[in-house]
Amino acid sequence: MCMRFKLKIIGILFFILSSLSCSEKKNGNDTSEEKANISQDLGKKIELDSIKLIKLSPRSRKVTDDWMMYVALNSEIERLETYSIQDVIDNSMTIRSVTDSLSETIPDIFKTNAILARVVTLKTHSELLRENSTRIEPILSEIEELSAKLKFDFRNLNIQLNEVFIIQDNLGEKDTP
Repeated sequence: MCMRFKLKIIGILFFILSSLSCSEKKNGNDTSEEKANISQDLGKKIELDSIKLIKLSPRSRKVTDDWMMYVALNSEIERLETYSIQDVIDNSMTIRSVTDSLSETIPDIFKTNAILARVVTLKTHSELLRENSTRIEPILSEIEELSAKLKFDFRNLNIQLNEVFIIQDNLGEKDTP
């Protein structure tokens, strides 16, 4: 009787162990499928076509052509339209660095509260993008959303850059009788 009892216990233990090992293999297959899906998602192009950039006026363009950090950020924002999520992750540090330098090199004519606010927003979103991109498991939907926010923030910055000269022109018209 004792031997039968031992055999039953061994049988039950064997059954439990084999069940556990099968479930681990199944989880391993799910993990490889998840990795394949993540790789596919990383290669996905970011959709930013709905956000149209504002062109600078000739006077604004003249000032920004000498503002190297603006030119660098403009280049990064234009390239965002062709980036995959992986490209954004790879360039998040550069975007962060450029927006940081942008705030330190603003030309005097553009040092208005509205422009400073837009630059702060750009810095904040670029920092959030960098933080998410350096995670062990970045949240891809957040990266896509932050990329759209950066493009939208840059669009708003361009509006404010143009407004500086519109306001100056309006003030000039009021002064002349």
